[in-house]
Amino acid sequence: MKLLKKLIAVSSFFAVSAASFAFDWTTIDALDKYNQTAATLSDGLGDFCEQLAIAVPQAATQQNVWADAYIGKLFPSVPPHFGGGLNFGLTHIDTSGLAKAAETLNIKGIEDSYYFPVFTLDLRVGGVILPFDCDVVFMKTGKIGTEIMGADLDVDFFTVGFDARYALVEGGLILPKVSVGLGYYYNQGTFNADSSYATAEINYKVQTLSMSAQLSKSFLLFTPFVGVRGLVSKYDNDWKWVIRNNSAVTQLASVTGAKPTDSGSKSSDSFDFGAIQPQVYAGVGFNIVVLQVTASVTADLRHITDSGLWSGALSVRAKL
Repeated sequence: MKLLKKLIAVSSFFAVSAASFAFDWTTIDALDKYNQTAATLSDGLGDFCEQLAIAVPQAATQQNVWADAYIGKLFPSVPPHFGGGLNFGLTHIDTSGLAKAAETLNIKGIEDSYYFPVFTLDLRVGGVILPFDCDVVFMKTGKIGTEIMGADLDVDFFTVGFDARYALVEGGLILPKVSVGLGYYYNQGTFNADSSYATAEINYKVQTLSMSAQLSKSFLLFTPFVGVRGLVSKYDNDWKWVIRNNSAVTQLASVTGAKPTDSGSKSSDSFDFGAIQPQVYAGVGFNIVVLQVTASVTADLRHITDSGLWSGALSVRAKL
């Protein structure tokens, strides 16, 4: 994943020598310059955590979008209505803070934005008697280790979510399907870099409540749809970095007589009912016998101008 490779590049600054900072270690000004570099790094990691807090909820809710606003009853119905499959999505995320930190450390090629990839499995089941349907979505990567540019990076992502929809209009030959829904999603993940010189770690935990309304209408092999969604999230994110066994830090301390900033950390959490993320989504489903391929896009109306927050997803499901 391109984003992860770039994060590795940022983490790899820990493994370089003192010359990488291009400081004159014989002057007292080196201490201020070193601390400014450390502060920029901390600001960059902090900004990345804040961007995760708004991007992760959209990435999660985009993963269980079905073309049909309502799939029908499980019972009584012949055949019973249920389905499931694989979802792949990309969410645009602002990494400008990360790029600024990297530039300060003379690391080239870090861009201001990337597309955060997500893979999930989901299962949707129709209701019993009442016109409900329910969906469960899940993703667990396990620990993935990568070694690039002398730094080891371990990543671990987990997502689980649930939603229930009620059909206001069940649809028919003329009428479209119209539903309203309520969902909950839990996401957590870790970016961990470790070398003989330093460690850096970013952790996020995001819980999201979702309310939605959707309209769809099938025409032969196609099912176009449009919907609106409101998200409210609680996040607990933190980051930390520690330089260890770095000869540059030791040399700087001996020259200046002061301890340089060799670590940084911060935790942030928030839950605000007023911080609603209003979203609009749309797409089309392609129906081939019992298979449905769904393409969809979502735009976050609150953050589309400042962070460019939008997502795209492609789903392949079997459904009855």
